[in-house]
Amino acid sequence: MQADALLSQDELDFIQDMQHSPHLNLSDPMSGLLLNGDRKLKDLLTRLVADQQVTLLAHYNNQQLSFPLQLVEDEFHALHLHLGSPDIFEDGPTLRPWRLSLDSPVELLDGQDQPSGLWVRDISFKGVLLELRGLAEAPPEFNLRFAAEGVQPIAIRGALRRSIGPRLAAYDLSRSLPVQTERLREYILQAHRRAHPDLHTQVSR
Repeated sequence: MQADALLSQDELDFIQDMQHSPHLNLSDPMSGLLLNGDRKLKDLLTRLVADQQVTLLAHYNNQQLSFPLQLVEDEFHALHLHLGSPDIFEDGPTLRPWRLSLDSPVELLDGQDQPSGLWVRDISFKGVLLELRGLAEAPPEFNLRFAAEGVQPIAIRGALRRSIGPRLAAYDLSRSLPVQTERLREYILQAHRRAHPDLHTQVSR
């Protein structure tokens, strides 16, 4: 090391470690989409994403992952294609959203954190299966909060789709606010990562 160097080798190593720390990356490197190939094709895809809903579809072990493509503007006002959180579906006679079955049911809470008597058994980004405890019948609709362990409560609005015996009911969640639906979609994605670590480990390489 030269005597007039401004930084020691230890300080340089520390700065390099900080630059490569994943915690300092403000955007997820996996969310960016690098397009190589014909310029006209890239321009066409960019125009389609700007005007229409465009998705990237992948199949894995009888499941479909549908990634929305989004245009994101950087600090230099350049537009980039990014992948949003995917919708995950199960293949079968009918395509249905992938459902997370909770190990222990979670009770929905009202705005004052009071119990509702409605307990989440299975949940997807589009619907939820509830267990009724202490209620005579399933309410036709609800506006409550899903407070799973480790996440901030997610506000969901449900409309009764059907009752399943005296204690179970299925609800549609399409009336939830878009920002809350996105939070629920992200929660489902994290659960899918835990359930299928082999898939997500391969994707992250």
